[in-house]
Amino acid sequence: MKPASHKYWFILLSFFLFAGCFSGKRPPVMISPELDKRVYQITPLPITVGLYIDPHLRTYVQEAPLEQHEAGTPLYVFPDFVFPIGEPLSSKIGETLKFVFKKVVFIDSLQNKEYLNKEALDGILTVNLKNSDIEIYVEVSVWRAIGRHNLSITASFLDRNLTKIWESEIAVEGKGLDFVTSKVEQEWWITTGPKFGPAVDDAIQKITYELAQKIIHSKEISGHIHTAAMPQPGTP
Repeated sequence: MKPASHKYWFILLSFFLFAGCFSGKRPPVMISPELDKRVYQITPLPITVGLYIDPHLRTYVQEAPLEQHEAGTPLYVFPDFVFPIGEPLSSKIGETLKFVFKKVVFIDSLQNKEYLNKEALDGILTVNLKNSDIEIYVEVSVWRAIGRHNLSITASFLDRNLTKIWESEIAVEGKGLDFVTSKVEQEWWITTGPKFGPAVDDAIQKITYELAQKIIHSKEISGHIHTAAMPQPGTP
């Protein structure tokens, strides 16, 4: 890229980003994670499990400021990027667990004991959001945007009486990198902004796979399955 052309695009980018601070509006970041392909190779555990995802996780939306790390470049105030994390994370947790258990029943409350007993569940898995930290920054001089997402959840396995059998914390770091390699991409960057969604996509893909691995290798859950399969006293 010629120096004059680079200077032109730098000024134009600065103008649009500066103008954005007056509007105070930015469309939510597109988040579209995929499942880790290794999930499809899992042999399901032979139990029916209720899945309760905490409402805070299901509806979680996070805003992250755009940081600038380059010395000597003009600093501006940008509207925060909005990441609607809860819905895609909850969806991928549900999809993943369908490969982990024989059957998954989605439940909205742990208070309705009659409903839980009616479903004849062998156990209940609860998932809560522990922490979500998104860092995004742009290096204008090389037309590069970098995103990092540190995400952690807490998962618990309960028996049908809501007694906790197993609990684990899962933490991952998702990363995303967006380069500009053409004039067309420069124009897209200026009008719509860098792609920071892949960092969150990466975190969701990693954490759902790690959740599956934690469950499968849990001695406590395996022991519960073995106990549940044993004939109860008084049965033929």
